[in-house]
Amino acid sequence: MNNEQRQFQTGSQMAKIPQISGLYAWYYKPLFVDTNTLTRTLTSFWDTPGEMQAQINVRYGVRFIAESSLNMIYGSQNQPVSEIFSEAIQYGENFVLQFFKSEAVQLFTRPIYIGIAKNLYTRVYQQHYLSLDKMWNDDSRISKYLTLHPNATVQKVMNELDISHSFALEARVRQIAPRDLMVNIFPTENISSEIGIDNEDIQEDTNYRRILEKLLQIMADPICGRR
Repeated sequence: MNNEQRQFQTGSQMAKIPQISGLYAWYYKPLFVDTNTLTRTLTSFWDTPGEMQAQINVRYGVRFIAESSLNMIYGSQNQPVSEIFSEAIQYGENFVLQFFKSEAVQLFTRPIYIGIAKNLYTRVYQQHYLSLDKMWNDDSRISKYLTLHPNATVQKVMNELDISHSFALEARVRQIAPRDLMVNIFPTENISSEIGIDNEDIQEDTNYRRILEKLLQIMADPICGRR
C-alpha cells in the first residue's frame, strides 16, 4: 500500500477509498478559503464546550442544583477564543490563508475526528461522508432544526432530535460542508477480526476496538472525538 493514495477530499476521491481495515483521521481543510467562514468554523471547535451541572446535597433530601453554559477563555486577560482567531487573521491573513491551502494542515493541527475501521470504505465514505452529505439536504431533520435553531450545540441537537453522536453530526452542526473535509488513512491488514463491525453506536463496540480507539484518542486528542 506504500504507493497508494492516503489523502482524500471531495466525493469523487472519497469513493476511491480502499476496502481494507485501517486508521483514519478527519481534518478541516476548506476547499475555498474564506476568512469569515474560517473564523466561524475554528471558533466552533472550542467555543461551545457545553454546559456544567452541579448538585449540592444538604439534609432531609434537599438539594441545590445549578446549570450553566461554559465559555472557553485564554490567558490572564480572559480573552475569548473567537477574538484570538479574529486577531490572528487580521494580523496574519496571508499566512493563515496559505496555511489552510497547504498540506501543512494535517501536520500542524489536531484532527477533528479519528478512528479505526474494519472497512475504511464503509466507515469513512458510506457512514461518515455520505451521512454528512445527506444531513446537508434541505429536507433533512437536522437541516430543518438548524434553520430554526442556528446556534444549537451538538448535544442540544442530539437531545432534541433523539439521535446519537456521530462525526457527521459534529460536522453538520458546525456548518462544515463535505467538500471542506479531508481524510487521511493508514490502511493495514494487521488489525484483528475481533475489531467487529463498523458502527456509530459505541455500545456495540468490541473490547478490541475500544482499547485501540482509546489509544488513538489519547495520542491524537481529536477536537470532536469520543470522550
